[in-house]
Amino acid sequence: MKSRLSHKFTLAMVTLAVSGIILTGLLTNLVLGWNFQRYLRTTQEAQNRRIVETLESLYGEATSWVAVRRSTQYVGSTTGTQIRVFDPENNLVADSLPGMMQGMHGRRWARAQEERGNTYKYPLNINDSMVGTVEITHLGQQGLWSGEALVFRRTLNQTALLASFLVIAAAIVGGSMLSRRLTKRFETLTAAADTLGRGEFDTRVAVEGDDELAALGDTMNRMATRLEEQNTLRKKLTGDISHELRTPLTTVQSYLEAFIDGVMEPDPENLHAILDETHRLGRLVNDLQELTTAECGDRDVVLTVVDLYQLVKQETHRALPRFKQKQIELRMEEPEEERMVLGDESLLSRVLGNLIMNAYKYTPEGGTVRVSTFSNNESAGFLVADNGIGIPREHLPYIFERFYRVDPSRTRATGGSGIGLAIVRELVRAMGGSVDVESSPGVGTTFRVTLQKQPRKII
Repeated sequence: MKSRLSHKFTLAMVTLAVSGIILTGLLTNLVLGWNFQRYLRTTQEAQNRRIVETLESLYGEATSWVAVRRSTQYVGSTTGTQIRVFDPENNLVADSLPGMMQGMHGRRWARAQEERGNTYKYPLNINDSMVGTVEITHLGQQGLWSGEALVFRRTLNQTALLASFLVIAAAIVGGSMLSRRLTKRFETLTAAADTLGRGEFDTRVAVEGDDELAALGDTMNRMATRLEEQNTLRKKLTGDISHELRTPLTTVQSYLEAFIDGVMEPDPENLHAILDETHRLGRLVNDLQELTTAECGDRDVVLTVVDLYQLVKQETHRALPRFKQKQIELRMEEPEEERMVLGDESLLSRVLGNLIMNAYKYTPEGGTVRVSTFSNNESAGFLVADNGIGIPREHLPYIFERFYRVDPSRTRATGGSGIGLAIVRELVRAMGGSVDVESSPGVGTTFRVTLQKQPRKII
């Protein structure tokens, strides 16, 4: 797999380099050829004008074709052109080429040059009067391209070709090195993922650099940390469920064995003790069933418009007698304006009730629990704050996990099943909301439930 990926990456880089070189070479050759051709034409045009001016000057001084006929061969040989002069009747009076070039072969060559557009005709004017015609044909090997120009172009193409081969070689070497480096990092990530897949959640990836692969490695490390935490919680969950079930079952078993052995009498008091333990088992089973239903999305959630103030008022009034027995002040803060949210009223009552009872359990006598509502642009919700024992920072990420307790020794004292906050989280999520917590040891804890506001009606 590594080899195939490396080869593909190298081939892609080489293909890209070759394609770029070919395209660049074609464009460069076209642009260079066009510009050089324009330069040669401009230069030749200027030379042609000088030739015509020279011939006009010679004819003007001698007023005959004799001087023109004598000078054309010299001027043509020095300028690399064939110069032919015609009189007004289109009779040839002078030709710069030797006689051997004026035969059939010379005429055929001249026609070929004329067909390529390399022959130019100019009027020969003396004192604004045309006395003849000058025909100038360039003697380059390819039209305007002289031997020197062709050598220059060939040298330039050879240099570009050599540079192309060097670039391709560099692309092959660089692509191979880079692909090996990348595939090595992919191999490391693949090995780490395979190790995680085997359940070894303590595996971590060495993160190098700050690119996408480094971000992937960092994400895998966070995932591994989370999986390790979840695995630890899963193991703890199994033990907690066993403990929660064993305690009431052991109590019931002890009572029944005592009745059979005649150690205790099955009087109403002992029977009520057994009944309390069965109720405790029933509450645990109900809580587990409710949590499973919420997590699996099997609960029917009916979102309606809920008045937060009325909900808070109802739940605080219901819990007030218990708070008074423990001498804890339960304070409800009235909102300044009406606050409506989208939610399931029965589920919201369960959520708020669980949070109020959680605050009751962990707030000492003489403490205060405050319930209030809040509102912002798109959402609204309620707060349950207490000044109880608080939660250490390292425990905050896990308090919504099933059976997680900050202090396991307080389990029997508080009497909870340990899944109340897990139920709160799942119920809030089922209504499209969120719940978070802030806490400091010795200061208190605040739970915040946020829900979507009632949509505004568009008139």
